[in-house]
Amino acid sequence: MRSNLWVALIGLILLTSALLQQPALLLLGLLLSLVAGASRLWRHACLAEVTYRRRFGAKRLEFGEETDLFIEIVNRKPLPLAWLKVEDEFPEELDLLTGRLQASSIPRRAYLTNVLALRWYERVQRRYRLRARQRGVFTFGPARVRSGDIFGFAVREEEMGGIDELVVYPKVFPLEQLGLPAERPLGEARALRRLLEDPLYLMGVRDYAPGDSFRHIHWKATARVGQLQTKVYDPTATLSVIIFLNVETAEMAYYGIDAEAFEYALSAAASIAGYALEVGYPVGLYVNTAIGNSLQAVRLPPDRSPERWTDILETLARITTVRLLRFDELLQAEAPRLLYGATIIAITAVVTAGIAEALLELRRAGHPVALFVVGDRARVPELPGVYVVTLGGGDHWRWLRSLDFSHQPGTDVATDARIDTHVHHAVPQRIHG
Repeated sequence: MRSNLWVALIGLILLTSALLQQPALLLLGLLLSLVAGASRLWRHACLAEVTYRRRFGAKRLEFGEETDLFIEIVNRKPLPLAWLKVEDEFPEELDLLTGRLQASSIPRRAYLTNVLALRWYERVQRRYRLRARQRGVFTFGPARVRSGDIFGFAVREEEMGGIDELVVYPKVFPLEQLGLPAERPLGEARALRRLLEDPLYLMGVRDYAPGDSFRHIHWKATARVGQLQTKVYDPTATLSVIIFLNVETAEMAYYGIDAEAFEYALSAAASIAGYALEVGYPVGLYVNTAIGNSLQAVRLPPDRSPERWTDILETLARITTVRLLRFDELLQAEAPRLLYGATIIAITAVVTAGIAEALLELRRAGHPVALFVVGDRARVPELPGVYVVTLGGGDHWRWLRSLDFSHQPGTDVATDARIDTHVHHAVPQRIHG
């Protein structure tokens, strides 16, 4: 629109100069025509061979961890740019420790803005510092890049940089921090350890050997043969730990989602899985939601390979609050496929009659069952034989979020308010790479 107005104005000046036979007015019209032509050519070429790229120090972060974001802008042509403005979409859930964000009309988004001039064949790199203060998968981009002639008569805009993901894993904490009373901070952790160590699948008996636990003595076989006999169990059954996670935080969907209870449940699942893997148990994870475009509920069968910990953290980072099926339906659907005697860990913010019955059915089928209830609102019915732990609510979760359970060397840069800028000049053949 602005360009059309300029063309019309120049045409009017030239026409007036011809009618009035004014050489000065003609010269002005020709000069403006030259400026307009140069402006159009500059607009056409200004963003040619200009690239914008993001690079992260790490694309997988632990909760509360920090990393660098590097922005690289390159002008790969002999035409300099008097000005260039880049507005890169930035997720508001992450803290920008160096630099400043600008507001955006897009919900939960902001703009990381850079304004600069670029000489011919110049590369500019800027470094920012980020902190992951929330679990999830966060996207950066696209970036809107604008430039034009030196007068601002003609402006060109393009999207560059594509979309980049940064994955933040849920917070992991020691089991004694799972909302236990202060007077017995290790009690439930010891009980959980005993629960996981309960052998269930009897394969046979053998003669007692020094060091065998008296809990494993088969008294009927001992009476029959006249000497102590020890039970022998199937190790694949005794060592399997299956975590079932419920993404619902209320009995009725119209109550909405308790975001704190939801995040607390995910962190509890990660913490229990980490403990079980650390002591050598194969761990599985089942969740009543899907990830991405999948139509299947999350299902990670028991495994203790080195990759399982990463699989669980990656899965929990991508979990959303969208329910695929009810939690009791998930428990009932997976029950026939579970290894006999596998330990069941159910984590939920709500305990319905259906969930209670499904857990009792698993207990009757020979599984040790532990129920971890998140929040303060859930009413837990009587569950004979089920080990029940009531975790704290929002206050306890906020306290856990504030704790630092591991020191990350070299990340204390929150007080550094500078933006590091590196400028490189090179001949064209050296810019690639």
